[in-house]
Amino acid sequence: MTVFEARDRVGGRVHSRRLDNGAVVELGAEFVLPGYDALRETVARLRLQLFEKGTLYGDRKPRDGPPVTRDELVAAASGLREPGSGSIAEALERLVPSAGAREAVAARLAVSSGYELEDQDASALAEGAAGFGDFPSHGVVGGNDRIALSLADRLGGSLRTSTAVTRVVWSADGVTVRAGGEEVVAAACIVATPAPHALELEWDPPLPQWKHEALAAVRYGQAAKLFLPLAASAPPSQTLSVPLRFWTWTQHGVEAASSFAGSPSALELLEVDHGPERWADAVRRLRPDLDYADGPPLLQTWHDDPWARGAYSARTLSSPLDDEALARPVGAVSFAGEHTAGEWHALMEGALRSGLRAAGEVTR
Repeated sequence: MTVFEARDRVGGRVHSRRLDNGAVVELGAEFVLPGYDALRETVARLRLQLFEKGTLYGDRKPRDGPPVTRDELVAAASGLREPGSGSIAEALERLVPSAGAREAVAARLAVSSGYELEDQDASALAEGAAGFGDFPSHGVVGGNDRIALSLADRLGGSLRTSTAVTRVVWSADGVTVRAGGEEVVAAACIVATPAPHALELEWDPPLPQWKHEALAAVRYGQAAKLFLPLAASAPPSQTLSVPLRFWTWTQHGVEAASSFAGSPSALELLEVDHGPERWADAVRRLRPDLDYADGPPLLQTWHDDPWARGAYSARTLSSPLDDEALARPVGAVSFAGEHTAGEWHALMEGALRSGLRAAGEVTR
């Protein structure tokens, strides 16, 4: 077996970093939520451990929007369980009578999906990233990317980092893969890249039209993360900026205020392309109760990352995800990645499930 990785590290959009004060933060995918069975099984198999963050992912306290009560938020979340057709924005107008609750829920959903609600299918309200409630959240001790690092350790010399694949010659009987000036002949392969990169490979013969169209239709949400070191640990908390569409949280054992902004309009409002300063000021205004430490903020963006070009796939109205076609193999080539994971798309759990599915296809 040979694994080619275009980056100089493994993990992709799961990337952990240690701040100067020792806090381990997640530049990419972060929260392990209820129902993440594949991830929990993988963590146990690799003899890693999970810790409870204390952060209530699904119960963010709204600030700076129209007045809203706790009861109105609970009623709004309950009313979205059968969203009907149309866009998320239309579903909110139809199902949430309270203006305060509607604005708070809209901000929450735009943040989590990284995509504008006017073009998101209302069916996305039933997916995991949109979950409301006081359920617990977890992370991997030492950083979520320890999953990828532990898997990479088992590969040894079979893993080639900083080696991008450029060409795939395929048939029903096998493949020839070109990467970094080298060609590898194999009985089968798995392509686990974001959809734009899969399309940019040289395919011989060309991909079937149905597969090309499915990959070309994938749209990605835009998101960014910001980390401000703290002088001391703070109790777990979660606060949502309704007008600026970001949320800030604290968690057990991490001396940092972590923030996540989602949707292109939010990133524009926070001027993330010009650096972290405007957003950092907004975090301090939103959470003046935190004891911030000296030191620069850390900003992570994904839309300008050459191998990602976005946060994760979005279920849009204008360009729907064809779940079946995205997951279907082509000859001896299987496809993995969160965008191929159906209802689990956009999640770490989906990425792992897609890899297990593709591995099963190759094995068979």
